Amino acid sequence: MTTFINELPILEDILDKLIFEDEQTIFNEEFTLEFMESVFHVMEDYMNVNPNAITEPDFEETFLEDLKDLYYIQFEYEIMNNEMIEEDMNDILEDAFQIFISTFYTERCNGIISYPLDENVNGTLEKLQIIENKINSLKNKPQPLQRTDDWYEFRHNLITASNAYKVFESQSTVNQLIYEKCQPLKTSILSEDDEKVKMVNVNTTLHWGQKYEPLSVMLYEYLYNTKVDDFGCIQHEDYYFLGASPDGINIDKKSHLFGRMLEIKNIVNREINGIPKKEYWIQMQLQMEVCDLDECDFLETKFTEFENETTFFESDVIGHHEKGLIIYFHNIREGKPFYLYKPINIINKEDILKWEEENIELYQTQQENGNFNLVYVKSIYWKLEKLSCVLVLRNKNWFENNIQSIENVWNIIENERKTGYEHRAPNKKTKKDTLNLANHTIDHFLKSSTGANNGCLINIKY
Repeated sequence: MTTFINELPILEDILDKLIFEDEQTIFNEEFTLEFMESVFHVMEDYMNVNPNAITEPDFEETFLEDLKDLYYIQFEYEIMNNEMIEEDMNDILEDAFQIFISTFYTERCNGIISYPLDENVNGTLEKLQIIENKINSLKNKPQPLQRTDDWYEFRHNLITASNAYKVFESQSTVNQLIYEKCQPLKTSILSEDDEKVKMVNVNTTLHWGQKYEPLSVMLYEYLYNTKVDDFGCIQHEDYYFLGASPDGINIDKKSHLFGRMLEIKNIVNREINGIPKKEYWIQMQLQMEVCDLDECDFLETKFTEFENETTFFESDVIGHHEKGLIIYFHNIREGKPFYLYKPINIINKEDILKWEEENIELYQTQQENGNFNLVYVKSIYWKLEKLSCVLVLRNKNWFENNIQSIENVWNIIENERKTGYEHRAPNKKTKKDTLNLANHTIDHFLKSSTGANNGCLINIKY
């Protein structure tokens, strides 16, 4: 018997009548609290086992990812049967992670913060007095001025904040540090018996950073309404082998930045992302330990230079602090450049030209004390492309867990200064090694080529 479509009963729409049962999650209030407590213990164990993990720029991202992977394995069966469990678990893990980092552990870096506005007056005054005492104590410590012969000699007998990161790298990098510290010191300025003065290469990235460091300080002081003072190389109070040369410390008691240290990096090619690299983070931690201060601003700046005066004045830069002028002189007696920086508050074209003309004449004139008599080289017109400033807090836990590693390397240095350090020297490639490498590369290229048109070979004759 055949049934036609028009003979079928009318279908009833039951979609609106369907009642779906909510998927049950295991994360009720009681279980969530127990779960978070468990997560806190796991995170604490993670940091105890990996005390140096926080030095890595992607520390927080890696830490949280490892945490999620760990608990995904534990709840894999439940997740397979209920997708909501994974979502709830990830939300709880992220919340627990933020609580742990902000409450139980020091954040790797943060935006600039001020002192709390609700802090009571006595507490503020007491804190200011403590900071002032620390700064005065630092000023009274023996500290050769930066980049003098005494400074280089002083640093040579210390593991400094800027190179301590090598302790936590590969064995070859540790060997390099030991070898550098065991070698006799080579000073930058020649003795009085030498007739020639060593010239400074002004085209290196190192010199670029030195040239723009004073300008970065000027911009920092201007933008944050503060005053930064210079300090030389300072030795740690307890760990005699540890030293640091801070780029500056905020000394204006009226500023909420009073007592905050400053570390400056003037970038040439690297991208500025506001996250300190491993070596910079370690450098700042050791600077804070040496100076017994709890905060350090990590200032990154990127400058470019205008082609000439015309393009400088015609540029459409809005902020008057975002472009400026440096007068470049040459100090014949010392064989090094001398830079004079236009104050940021001189902004009109006529005032800039007047300042430039007066100072070029002034600094080329021989003074009674013999300080000037410089040779004018050129005027440099700069532009601020990018500026980033983030706060890095002192992490005492990291220092306590890692200072022994630094001390162990220093003990090796002291020992091998007496017994010999030549075995730490890097392997030098000979001409024969270079030729063998070149022949191997060409041979590999020939074997991997399948036709005459796959590449172009050049016959190199030695």
